Amino acid sequence: MEIVLRGYQAFVAGDLAAVAELLDPDIEWRGVGGQFVPADMREVRRVLASRLADGYRIELERCIGREDEVLVAFRASGVEKDPSDDRPLQTRRYFTVGRYYGIVTVRDGRVVAVQDYPHWAAALAALGLGDDDL
Repeated sequence: MEIVLRGYQAFVAGDLAAVAELLDPDIEWRGVGGQFVPADMREVRRVLASRLADGYRIELERCIGREDEVLVAFRASGVEKDPSDDRPLQTRRYFTVGRYYGIVTVRDGRVVAVQDYPHWAAALAALGLGDDDL
């Protein structure tokens, strides 16, 4: 779990080089439904850079480790301006962009796989746990 938390902290700090050091060069990243998302390490880095550039606030909500797998759940939120208000210091409000659930597999100190899930229950079940186990 330590690798995942270090990666999260590095990402939030904008240190994509530190994040890349934690990723296996042959990382597999599968989206919801099992389709392979980024094609290679270069694509993974591009996706992460794009997410960082979006400027969202990323909040890790839960992190549950079991053997070499770590279930992560986080929320992404952003700031929205009122388009009808042209004052430079207008009130802004945070809004949730979405929630993310995934299982990160760690071997030999590196992330070797990421599997995305559509919701908490699916990710928890894939880890072999239920709500009663928590």
